[in-house]
Amino acid sequence: MGHEGNRTRTSSAVVLLAFFSLVLCGWGSLPGLHKKKPEPKTHFYFGMDEKPVYSRSVVDSPKSRYVFEPALQFDLVMHDFVVKNTTGRTLELNRVSACCGAFVEHHSTQIPPGLEGVIRLVLLTDRKGGQDIAGEVQAQTNDPVHPVWTIEIHCHVRKFADISDYIITLVGPAGAPIEGSTTIVPTEEYPFTITGLKAKNGRDIDFWYRRTTEHGKKAYVLTVRNKRKEAGVFRDTIFVQTDNKARPEFKIRVQGKVGGS
Repeated sequence: MGHEGNRTRTSSAVVLLAFFSLVLCGWGSLPGLHKKKPEPKTHFYFGMDEKPVYSRSVVDSPKSRYVFEPALQFDLVMHDFVVKNTTGRTLELNRVSACCGAFVEHHSTQIPPGLEGVIRLVLLTDRKGGQDIAGEVQAQTNDPVHPVWTIEIHCHVRKFADISDYIITLVGPAGAPIEGSTTIVPTEEYPFTITGLKAKNGRDIDFWYRRTTEHGKKAYVLTVRNKRKEAGVFRDTIFVQTDNKARPEFKIRVQGKVGGS
């Protein structure tokens, strides 16, 4: 009898354990019980890995000039101006600005006497193909003799492609088939074939390209169509991929403003 009682208690424990296992594992899928659904994953494409074109030079006087090596359209050009403080007192860079296709990414605010600071400059080459970036970097300082330090800059940008619109703008009522396009013509110096398109997000747009001719030259028309249903503003980027190793990918930006239907 003792052995039979032990077996009975053991069997009951196994049944209870199995029951609670079913409760924990299975009831979450029964009707009426709500499990939190996993958040949908949002995938972004940020383009191919590409190192910026980097250079640096020394600035040791209130007025100087720097000429960049020629860049290729769509290059990300970054330059560090290493500012040497030879004034004998702490040099404050209160406000530093640039113009004409360049901007100051960051800069030192105070440079002790005899030491160095940095002004990081970025050149915007996307729309400057076949043109020169020329202007000045100006730094407002506490130098009583030279309150404004200036650096004259110059960079020629080689053209990779003729592009009619660098930004495609879509404006119209929600749900309407709003379309915009840009024409891309390869240059003789950098011939290429478009091999594909990718969007940074792609949630609000459809896009495609077709081959055509422009003034007897091979060309492409890139078209973007809105698919956003609700009113609002959106931005995206289309990465155009090519078979030219000098520029395997470049960007066309998209912006949209969708109103009420």
